Amino acid sequence: MRILIDGYNLIRRVPELRAEDRSDIALGREALLQQLSAYRAGRGHRITVVFDGTASVHLGGSHETVRGVAALYSPQGMSADQVIRRMCRENQADVVVSGDREITDAAERAGVTAVAPELFWDRVQEEMYRRLKGEEEEGEGRKVKGEGGRKLTRGQRRDRQRIAKL
Repeated sequence: MRILIDGYNLIRRVPELRAEDRSDIALGREALLQQLSAYRAGRGHRITVVFDGTASVHLGGSHETVRGVAALYSPQGMSADQVIRRMCRENQADVVVSGDREITDAAERAGVTAVAPELFWDRVQEEMYRRLKGEEEEGEGRKVKGEGGRKLTRGQRRDRQRIAKL
């Protein structure tokens, strides 16, 4: 599964990352990428994090891979939000992690599942705990219906499946 993350949006919604970010923006990015690389190692997802690079001359438009996690910095004159919306339109993601309404709306229009940063971070922490304890991944087990027992739409089933795979 391809996960696309609004980097600073996630950092600023997670207390432990936000504390690192406040002391030094580079520390916040590094802490996020470290956690995501451990998560990726356990889950095997392809993860791309997009950061605003326009404020930094040396980062704008660049990219790097940190322990298997791709980090992209938006080019001069373009925000990370614009890069993320474009990547969704170009079918470069299955899931987008952001609390930004414009991004989540654009993702949903493109058929990409939008996930709140807090929910995604809970999954990251669960994976870290599972790996620390040496536990095996649990299976899905039962099928879930929508409200009132009605069958879910294809898009709703797709979103539930993607979220369950996080």
